[in-house]
Amino acid sequence: MKEYMKLKAERWERILSHPFFDWLHSDAVPLEEKVLIAPIMTVFVMNFRDASRYFIRFPKPRNRFEEALNGGTREDETHSRLFLEDWTKMGLDERLGFRASDTLFWLFLSKENERFRYFVLEFGRLDVEDEGDPLVRFAHSEAGEAAGNAFFFHMAKIATAIEEKTGVRYIYFGNHHLDREPGFVWGSKGVFDDEVLDDEQRPLSFRLANRMFDLFEEVHDCFLEYGRTYMERGVLPTRPRAEPSARLARPEPTARPSYGVELERPMALYHDDVQRVIEERKAQAARHPFYAWLRDEASVSPEEKLMRFLPYWVPDIMGYRDLNRYAVRYPAPRTPEERRINEWCDDLSTHSALFLADWEALGMDEALGWKAKDTLKFLFLDPQVEIHRKNLATFAKLAMRHRDPAMMFWFVAALEASGHAFFENVQRLAEVVEKEQKIRLDYLCHRHELAHAARGEPLERSAFITSKRLTIAARDVAIGMVETIFDALEEQLTSSLEVARSNRLNIPSRRAAR
Repeated sequence: MKEYMKLKAERWERILSHPFFDWLHSDAVPLEEKVLIAPIMTVFVMNFRDASRYFIRFPKPRNRFEEALNGGTREDETHSRLFLEDWTKMGLDERLGFRASDTLFWLFLSKENERFRYFVLEFGRLDVEDEGDPLVRFAHSEAGEAAGNAFFFHMAKIATAIEEKTGVRYIYFGNHHLDREPGFVWGSKGVFDDEVLDDEQRPLSFRLANRMFDLFEEVHDCFLEYGRTYMERGVLPTRPRAEPSARLARPEPTARPSYGVELERPMALYHDDVQRVIEERKAQAARHPFYAWLRDEASVSPEEKLMRFLPYWVPDIMGYRDLNRYAVRYPAPRTPEERRINEWCDDLSTHSALFLADWEALGMDEALGWKAKDTLKFLFLDPQVEIHRKNLATFAKLAMRHRDPAMMFWFVAALEASGHAFFENVQRLAEVVEKEQKIRLDYLCHRHELAHAARGEPLERSAFITSKRLTIAARDVAIGMVETIFDALEEQLTSSLEVARSNRLNIPSRRAAR
């Protein structure tokens, strides 16, 4: 461990001298405006709470090492609330002028945040690759703490100077937070110092710790780019306005890979066992009382039914893009099977843009009246949205842990199957709303192919994943993933029924208005 601490000290010094900090302390931006780096930090900061809870933390700590790491996560998960306090002090709601839909675009679709969406899942990947070894997890967690300390070491000086000049005291960016970012895992002093890494732990610890530092260097590269692009010019990000007809620009359908063929043609040994469990769980989920409420509740209009529960599904629908792009997809596919999975991911990654268009067509912004901070608070701190974020983290870990194309096929097949009854019931409502309101709801009406890109020649027949037999062990892993996905779905449907019945978001009745 002493050798590791030497590495940590060297990498801390290196990140402490990143060019971003030279820029931050320069005269490129007026002092009071330097905290306006906040918008580009939002994806990382607000997701870090879930990283602490669902990736770093051990659900059932078994020893003092796991207990110590869990203590650090309990401290770290509180920091997003400090960030929102500073958001208010900066007046960012007023400066940005973001409605809920603008905030969703900034978080989930903007090009400026593309790398940060990737970073969030890459940080989580480290906690999968350490295979639950607390000594290895300590190494890369300690690296993350050191990198965070480097940022706040500099930023707290800026915040102190602002306070001296203006009297505005920033909590997240100032000394209050720096005191909670000491450069080591909170509560770990004396716990790991004398531990010896064995021949397997040592190379893995060093690799993951270096990867953590590398990611943070990329984060600071992005900070610098944002500062030069926006802050030096004295502007804040705005949402580009697409032409209303953009999503209808392709009048002719394009040829898509038929994933149904994988299931219809004779499958090799044990694949049909997985498919049978999917069908059983689909039938069970279709009987959930939430769907009966969507079909049968006559006192609430179809439009209002949709609006009452859709905001809670934002993490699933908007986050599905990044789950497919950065957790499921193969960065460098080597086989026809891997390329086939990537084609599927490429299609599924396009659907969230359609959902955002539906959000606006339904008038969700007007019904909710949320500004940026309201939206952030709901998405990342609401206890019932937490159910969805927790399950999305579980899915990401499954996809990162089981990389064989057959496992990925059944993982994505189960995710898609879990949505069948959802779309069957939602589509009925959405089609009624389209006719009544004379609007288009392409996502909710399951016209997802509108967003798919054209593709060339189909992959060769050797790409059929179900033509190769599974081992019994692989079959059982696949079935376990199916069960996890459908258990999560039923948990979310139960929550959706509760919030929809109670109209927890106080969606105004549209029926009375008509």
